[in-house]
Amino acid sequence: MSLPLVVDEVLQEVDNFSIHGNAVKDVYDVPMSAINRPIPSILDREKVENMKTILQIPDREKELTPIDVHHVQYQGKDYYFAFGGCHRWAANKELGRETIRAKLIDTPPSMISNYLGASSPFK
Repeated sequence: MSLPLVVDEVLQEVDNFSIHGNAVKDVYDVPMSAINRPIPSILDREKVENMKTILQIPDREKELTPIDVHHVQYQGKDYYFAFGGCHRWAANKELGRETIRAKLIDTPPSMISNYLGASSPFK
């Protein structure tokens, strides 16, 4: 099942880049319920609260860098994984948002298997 995604029309230049998403320009509103976060996060509560404040002010949401989401197509299905962006994820979740701004990185199943080992759904 492919997600109904909306591409941001305006992208800002940001100072902090990710190794995976640096070359990806399109930013989507991805349903949080579709994203698998297999690694538990250790959160700095102050960072989360600061991000929540930013997210609640109209037109400031784009100040936060989109999270990287690995998109895997496997046996006709779409899978979405996020390994970073834990503070942005927590802020969005705690605010009850249904979507999160993200860059989709096409990722082979073997790469997810490298990250997750025996816990990988791609065997």
